Amino acid sequence: MGYHVRYFADAIVSLKAIAAGLKSVDPTFKIDGGELTRGPDLLGELEISAAPSDLFDEDLAAHVGQLERLGNPAAQQVIGRLRGTRSIVTLHILDGERDPAVTWQQLGPLWTVLPSISTGLTQSDGQGFYDGSQLLVAMA
Repeated sequence: MGYHVRYFADAIVSLKAIAAGLKSVDPTFKIDGGELTRGPDLLGELEISAAPSDLFDEDLAAHVGQLERLGNPAAQQVIGRLRGTRSIVTLHILDGERDPAVTWQQLGPLWTVLPSISTGLTQSDGQGFYDGSQLLVAMA
């Protein structure tokens, strides 16, 4: 099953750019067919949807809709930021036998590389929207 973390980037982002950024931090990172590995460990599956595409438009509209239902000022601010999104980088973190804390630690460089490629907001299922480490809007 697993869960998803999304990065709503203000620019067009490619798997190639993410892979290059990760390799500069640790050469054991690899993205192959969307699978993100670090050494022998499969950390998750990466997918990018970019404007203009139906998949991008649907994904963005779904998240804007969730925020609109909250109807609070913080949600409105996040909606304003999301309207500038050009790419959505989705990481599907798979449930497995490994400790989730270890997976998050191994993924640490990804959260440094993405903002170095493009400014944006992070959304984590069951948590909410973040600007860096700052929670902007909590969502269950």
